Amino acid sequence: MSAFDRIAGYKKEKEELMALAEIFKNRKKYELKGATLPKGIILYGPAGTGKTLFSEVLAQECSLKKINISLSDSASEGNICRRIRKAFLQGAKGRTPTMIFFDELDKVLPNEREEYYTDRSKTILAQLLTLIDGMEKINNIVFVATCNDYYALPESITRPGRFDKKICLDLPDYAARAAILDMYMKASPTKFEMSADSIAKLTGEFSPAALKTLVNDCILVSDENNYISEDIIREKIIEIKEEDLPTERSEQSYNIDAVRNIGAFVVARTYSNSDYVLTVEENKVCNGFLDAIINSVDYDYDDDDDYYDEDDDDDKETSTSYSLCSKNDLLAAITALLGGLAAEELIFNKIYDNLKDSLDAVDDIVFKMAACGMLGLKLHYNEYREYKYSEKLRERLEEAFLRIKEECYEKAKEIVNKNEVLIKKLVPILIKRKSIEKNECEALIEELGGIVSN
Repeated sequence: MSAFDRIAGYKKEKEELMALAEIFKNRKKYELKGATLPKGIILYGPAGTGKTLFSEVLAQECSLKKINISLSDSASEGNICRRIRKAFLQGAKGRTPTMIFFDELDKVLPNEREEYYTDRSKTILAQLLTLIDGMEKINNIVFVATCNDYYALPESITRPGRFDKKICLDLPDYAARAAILDMYMKASPTKFEMSADSIAKLTGEFSPAALKTLVNDCILVSDENNYISEDIIREKIIEIKEEDLPTERSEQSYNIDAVRNIGAFVVARTYSNSDYVLTVEENKVCNGFLDAIINSVDYDYDDDDDYYDEDDDDDKETSTSYSLCSKNDLLAAITALLGGLAAEELIFNKIYDNLKDSLDAVDDIVFKMAACGMLGLKLHYNEYREYKYSEKLRERLEEAFLRIKEECYEKAKEIVNKNEVLIKKLVPILIKRKSIEKNECEALIEELGGIVSN
């Protein structure tokens, strides 16, 4: 059995870990090629997502001796620095390849976002930087750290050369939740009335730790026949939601939503300078004009118009329709919505579940553009005002929809890429303030270099 079998879900992140394991297990091969092995790895994300498990799996798979740096909030900087030095010294003296493991690194270092620079945190940071840089001469140590709030860490420690590999372990999506539940459920002889897939649909925002607790709590109250009813499962889900899940959003959640909103805002701002509030709380493009379009696109149809057949060759008019918005306005709204997707891909190199509403809004706008005749396609509906499609029309619609979304995404991506520096600077500011009024935001943007438009 491979150590990697301990990890369920998290396919992409697991593949990243397996690639690292391949390097450490075959270090001589890569050293002969002249490659420098990663010396620092950071695993970050909300509590309970398996960061410590990932470190354990890497150590087990690569036969690494693991040295834990034991910390406590009450320890003085002198004690913590001595523990850090002792761990690095043990690793350097030993002949066995070693992992030095530092859990919750963000709790003892200066906090960039909160400007938390105490003498204690600065001393610990200086000690760590010195020891990590000294690893250049030591080939048998890898330093692995975890943190909940990666973006609060000082840049001096996160830059390449100190942490060469960074793996984000966010809350699991639906597929990952189903895989995690399936692993824990199969490990018990009890029979669940609900499938792992069905339970996964009810456990959004559950961490892997919460999912493990859910399965265990259900098993503890299973009947004499080792059976767990749907009622019991639902009851335990509610209990965990009320008791175990955090009532406040995690820093990582705020960071993801801030990147999405700022990406959408920057794109929207290149099209319109209407009133706005830049916020991290709501799924908006943060532009009064375009938000109004997204939320209030409306079309009027004349009930007395004749219906038409798509295959009719005459010039019969479609049922008269008109929009309160121009085609360019609607395309701008779509492009702004996709700016959130472009920003997440740029900053995180992945897309999170928080974009579902935005992507649904894109589909809705494109469909309504087609209904207004803006795509050069005639839609018709029956007496129940339900749209009817032939297979031919459906194919043409799908092609038109895909083309528009691809073109708008490329525009959004271009704008976002040009404003990467601005977006990265705005993210921590927005997370700290939660919302920024237009006048203040405009001054801030100008101070940071302005928005680069197409």
